[in-house]
Amino acid sequence: MLITPAVFAEEAALEDNLVEDFKADVDGQVYKFIQPAVMEQEEVYVPLRTFFSVFGAPLTWDEQKNAAIIEADGKEYLLNMDLSGLSIKIDDNLVFPIKNISSQTYIPLSFLKEIINYEFFWDQENHTLKMVKKPEANTVFANLPEAPKFTVVETFTGTASWYGNKFHGRKTNSGEIFDENAFTCAHRTLPFNTYLRVTFLSTNASTIVRVNDRGPHVAGRILDLSKAAAEAIGLKPHGLGEVKVEVLALN
Repeated sequence: MLITPAVFAEEAALEDNLVEDFKADVDGQVYKFIQPAVMEQEEVYVPLRTFFSVFGAPLTWDEQKNAAIIEADGKEYLLNMDLSGLSIKIDDNLVFPIKNISSQTYIPLSFLKEIINYEFFWDQENHTLKMVKKPEANTVFANLPEAPKFTVVETFTGTASWYGNKFHGRKTNSGEIFDENAFTCAHRTLPFNTYLRVTFLSTNASTIVRVNDRGPHVAGRILDLSKAAAEAIGLKPHGLGEVKVEVLALN
């Protein structure tokens, strides 16, 4: 089975550490990745989103919790990540480094061994991560907190755009400094700090963003996403796209 990834841009500093033809063998089912893995100091890093897609576990980003939400096992788990500090943690005593390569997050196998109910075996010769589910395990994930529950109070659809580049570092209408790498958005009327779940209808990928600016200032558009949010749902390469917007209230 072929996993379709985002584009991985090879960087000169990483060329010697790339593990090309990276594959995952999960209970005998082999998944081939177009993205390479990265080997560094005997640690293997794998692409976060595409790796979890092997388990049918999509991710969304929760700006309020500064964490990723994983849907699996009929639950929603909270994956605590510090994107600026490049770390991911289970608790205060278990913190692991992560990598951000060409806007893609890579996580170490040492972290995955703590949260996934599988035994791991790295086949260096064949560049294959072999995984076998633990006999006593009933779920894919372990040792992760469940995500907070939201109530959807309003839903609407329309065309969204994205912004970044020259606006990065400028003051938003809320008074915050705009960070194109944060998961935020601009809306004309919704109160600042309102949380929205935005789904790009072309990919069915979702992310959660926070309103901290006003816009878009072009007729026919309902939302202006930060660059990071647009990348997360696959909208950025299109410039514009039809989205479903859910206004959220935390239970």
